[in-house]
Formats: sequence, structure tokens, C-alpha cells
Amino acid sequence: MKYFHFLNGQGKKSFVIWRWLAGASFALGAWGAWGASSLWAQSIAYPNKPITLVLPYSTGGTVDNQARLLASALTPRLGQPVLVRNMPGGTGTIATEFVIHAAPDGYTLLFASSAQMTSVPMTEKVNYKLEDLATVSASGRGDMVLAINAEVPAKNITEFIAYAKANPGKISYGSSGTGSVAHLVGALFGAKVGIDIVHIPYKGGGAVMQDLLGGQIPMMFGNSGDVMGYVKNPRIKILAVSSAQRMKQIPEVPTVSEFYPNFELTAWQGTLAPAKTPKAIIDILSTAIQDQSKDPRVIETLTRLGVDSLTTTPEQMVALIKSEQAGYLDAVKAAGFNRPSN
Repeated sequence: MKYFHFLNGQGKKSFVIWRWLAGASFALGAWGAWGASSLWAQSIAYPNKPITLVLPYSTGGTVDNQARLLASALTPRLGQPVLVRNMPGGTGTIATEFVIHAAPDGYTLLFASSAQMTSVPMTEKVNYKLEDLATVSASGRGDMVLAINAEVPAKNITEFIAYAKANPGKISYGSSGTGSVAHLVGALFGAKVGIDIVHIPYKGGGAVMQDLLGGQIPMMFGNSGDVMGYVKNPRIKILAVSSAQRMKQIPEVPTVSEFYPNFELTAWQGTLAPAKTPKAIIDILSTAIQDQSKDPRVIETLTRLGVDSLTTTPEQMVALIKSEQAGYLDAVKAAGFNRPSN
């Protein structure tokens, strides 16, 4: 009887405990399922409010035009307004850090270029690294164009190099800032061809072009988009481009590599998000950007800006950035920088 009493008493307790555990397990399972479905629903509902595309440059430049073209193309594809917010300063580091510290919910994005991810971190100490951002997709790539003031006594790149060698230290070139792509490509050019040229940093490419037109500086390596509108201007001469192949927009202009082999330095433009942005949101954004990059109207507009349309997945964009970093090493050394340990 004691044995029966033991089973009966303890059995009831065991049954109660078992039923509590089963209920708790069901509740936890239901919570997990709800949480997963909630996250899934959240990703499916994205976006449900306007998206801000932060740009590290001022209004009116080529990258600004690209960002606004992307925003207008994404708006109907995502079903919500995509708004461009210009945040210039610090060669793009201010905008980059702003996005890094934004909520990782897909509503604050960065439209960056090679400067923010490659040239600037390789030339100065910055408070971020590539892993602080999630790549979404690249959408364009542009060449750097060597232009000189029309008063410089040279009709082509060979004559210009000869003139610069005859006047060491007297040729200056402008760029959009210290550590910018334009700065590094100019330094690499000087080192490759053996001329002594002086770098003058500006706050933007537009100001550099205006001083080139006005004769305040004799030379610049400008973003292709910044130069394209002045190709036929009699106050400047276009001598060469920095890419491996000639630009289809100006096929008569040679590449630097035609005279000095293995010279190549270009710049990409693309979209990134805060590092912890959910993959479901990254995928939605990346698909939309890749889709617009294939749109004939977008390609035509980019071509007029002097930019080639570029389509990448997030993984391909990471590979693009890392391969570019290796190619910039010679330019960083030529500019006299010791690579910082960011």
C-alpha cells in the first residue's frame, strides 16, 4: 500500500510538473515562432516609411547626381520615397560615421565611393573599418581624367610630361581633398612618369575645375563626371584617362597606360548600410539596386555623366573593395603616406 501511495502521490506531482513543462515548452515554441514570423513580417513589410540616402559630398557634383538618380529609380521599386541627404566634410568621414551609428533598420543608408572605403582609410586615421558597414550593391564606376589649362604649352600627354620635367616643382594640381582618389591618382601619375608636381587640396571637385578653367592651377585629375561637361571648353585640354581602357564617351582620349603600362586607378560608387542591418532587408535593397542598374534609362543617364553602370551583389561589392585596396598601395606610397593602422 505504501508503494501504491508513493506512486499515486508522486505520480500526481510528476504529472503536474510534466504538464507545466509541456505548457512552458509550448509557450516558448509559440514565442519563438511568433518572434520569427514577426521578423519575417517585418522584413516583408520593409520599407514602410521614407529611406534616407546619406551622401558624403555637397550638392551639384557627379556623385550627388548619381545619388539622386539612384534615389529616383529606387522610389517606385521600393514603394517609399528615397531622400538624399548631403553631409559633406572630413573627406566623407562625417557621413560615413553618421550612418555607422544609425539604427540598422534599412532606413539610413550611405552612398559612398572609393574615397570613403579605400583611399581615405589608407591615408589617415579614421574611426571606422569596412566591417562596420554592410555592403548592399555598387552601382557605378568612373575614371579619373587628366586635364590641363589651355595656357599650358602642351598639346598631348607626352608634351605635358616634357614641360613638367623642364619645370620641376612648378606644376600644381588640385583635388577634392587630401587622401581623395584625385589626390592619389595625381601622386601616382607623378611617380610613374617621373615629374615633380605639387598637390593642392580643395573642398570639392567643382572648385578645382573652376580654378583650372580660370588658370589658377595648371592641372587636375578630375572625376570623369566632373570633367565631362567641359570636354569641349576651349579653356582646358583633356590629355588622358586613368582607366585600363579608353572611355567610350571620349574615345579619342588615350589612357595613361598606353604610355606607361599598368597605370590604372578608378573609383566606384555604391550603397552601404549599418553593419547589423538584417540580411532580409539588405537583400531587398540589393535586388532593387541591381534592377535599376540594368535599366536602359539609368545606364544612358550615367553614361552622360561619364560613369559606367555597375551591378554587384553584396558579396561582389566586398570583393571589389578588397581588390581595389591592393591596387591603391602604390598610389598611397607615391603620395608619401604611411598607411595608418585603423
